[in-house]
Amino acid sequence: MDFIKDLNIDKVRNLAEDAFNQVKPKNDVEVRVYEVLSHKNWGASGTLMNEIAQDTFDYERFLIVTKLMWEAIETPRPSAWRVIFKGLTLLEHLIKNGSERCVDDARNHTSLLRNLDKFNYYEGTVDRGVGVREKTKQVLEILGDDDRIREERGKARQLREKFAGRGTAASSGGG
Repeated sequence: MDFIKDLNIDKVRNLAEDAFNQVKPKNDVEVRVYEVLSHKNWGASGTLMNEIAQDTFDYERFLIVTKLMWEAIETPRPSAWRVIFKGLTLLEHLIKNGSERCVDDARNHTSLLRNLDKFNYYEGTVDRGVGVREKTKQVLEILGDDDRIREERGKARQLREKFAGRGTAASSGGG
């Protein structure tokens, strides 16, 4: 009963958008991206984010990923703040783990990102826009510093190699 009491038009729209994204025909790349960009109250797994980052190394898949990501970030409804935040989180992950094209694409959208540092949305007295503003600030700081981008991409590469090494070592034993 509390669910119905807390229901408002924004929540209904978000639920409808998630339902629509679940049923509309899509390929495997779109399925992954929609999963990351859902209105659900939790973030995406690192594995899913890494799969999307790998998709950006193929030009066709890169176009799909970035189209859906920028659509989420550019959502005109402030009540979809969670999707915008998740879009920014995906962008940050792609800058660090995706193809170099992701960095160039993000830099081409810097003016859009700068507009988000003024993002505002309140649910009652709770400022839901603070996460979007903070994530935007973090992404812009990374994009503004070539050395930091190289450093972050290097750290991400080392982490991937470390975990890939563990996976192969575990699966190649005994035979």
